[in-house]
Amino acid sequence: MNNFVKSKMSLKKRAFNKLTLFATTIVVGISMASYPLAFSSSAYDFTPDAEGIRLTSEAVYMENLDTEDVILDKNADVQYAPASLTKIMTCVLVLDEFKDDVEGLKKTKVSAGSEAFKELENTFASTAGIQKNEKLSYYDLLCALMIPSACEAANIIAVNIGGSLDGFVEMMNAKAGSLGMKNTVYYNAHGLDLNGNVNMTTCRDQAILCKYAINNYPIFTEITSKYSYTLSNGTTVVNTNALLDETSDYYYGYVNGIKTGFYDEAGRCLASVATKNGYTYLIVSMKAPAQDKNGNDVMYNCQDHKKLYMWAYENLDYSVFVEENEEITEANVLYGKGAGFVTLKPANEVSKIWLNSIDMNKVERKITVNENIIAPVYKNDTLGTLELVYEGETIGSVKLVATSDIPRATVKAEAAIASKFFSSKQFKIALVIIIFAVIIYTIIFKTITKKRNRQEEQDI
Repeated sequence: MNNFVKSKMSLKKRAFNKLTLFATTIVVGISMASYPLAFSSSAYDFTPDAEGIRLTSEAVYMENLDTEDVILDKNADVQYAPASLTKIMTCVLVLDEFKDDVEGLKKTKVSAGSEAFKELENTFASTAGIQKNEKLSYYDLLCALMIPSACEAANIIAVNIGGSLDGFVEMMNAKAGSLGMKNTVYYNAHGLDLNGNVNMTTCRDQAILCKYAINNYPIFTEITSKYSYTLSNGTTVVNTNALLDETSDYYYGYVNGIKTGFYDEAGRCLASVATKNGYTYLIVSMKAPAQDKNGNDVMYNCQDHKKLYMWAYENLDYSVFVEENEEITEANVLYGKGAGFVTLKPANEVSKIWLNSIDMNKVERKITVNENIIAPVYKNDTLGTLELVYEGETIGSVKLVATSDIPRATVKAEAAIASKFFSSKQFKIALVIIIFAVIIYTIIFKTITKKRNRQEEQDI
């Protein structure tokens, strides 16, 4: 009977330990499940019509490069033919080859024969008048490529950098893939539709490419912002971007490049950058009309960009909605040593480009604090979220983190857990199971014992 008692006590102990572990796991799981997601900040939902701006381009993407706020997304992920925006990638691959070696760009001269010129014969391809086997520096070729949009310059570069036109196209697509340009495919280095295989891309993908070039190669902006340039062979080329032309109605003096694109099916395309009052914006647009209803040529792409820049610089400002060190609220902490709460602050500053006509006091703060927070708590632990809401729409959110450590009061915590455990439903169920098991075991034990005693009596 002593062994039975020991076995019974051991069973109770094991059941208690397992249920204690189960209860603790449940509490911790509930606490962890309420942890907020990482910071996200949606862009200002700009609609041109609401601002009285009529855009003619079918797709437009506009971003503030200082804050990475997306100002406008109109069909930004829809594929269109980029026309000569293709040449941005062609330029990038040359710059990748030379890195920061500007002198190398200016000193290294190359040429190409029929392979570069044959497919351009009897077309309306834009050119810089470069001849077969004429040697020019890569710097000259890039200026010819990006300023007057010379297609022969694109093919001369392709043959020399890629080994062949096809080899260069492979490099273009590989680079697009490495940059995350998921909706882009290239078939040639110039952007013309010559054989039915049309280059395709999106405004967002082209923005990715432009940002890569701007951030990595200062000479990219130097070249693309030139209105004119004289090649070493004496040929003067003029930029196709009317935003850079001081004599044009489209002129906008804060613009630095980047590239135009056009043929009938692709419409007027444009990538440009403007800097004013400390803010830099990037716009990529595709498929604007080429003519008005009367058949007059109109640079609708340049018109769209100028309208957007003028609107942005007049109406948008950088606004700080939540300071990084601002004390937002307090969170209750269970079983804390010396404190029952901890102060919460934002994990980071919440700021964005915002309409200066909107009163920031109208932006609501929705604070959510985790429940069942159990010590220990460590500084910068995520314990809640702060959501910014304007007119019912979430415009940003940030994690709320602890500003200090709260150690655990061990004795108090264990006593509280034990107290909760013994009054919990799980313990009551376990107790009933244990009692039932003991009763069954006792009945079986007694029955076996009686049978054994009778057998022993019979043997005697």
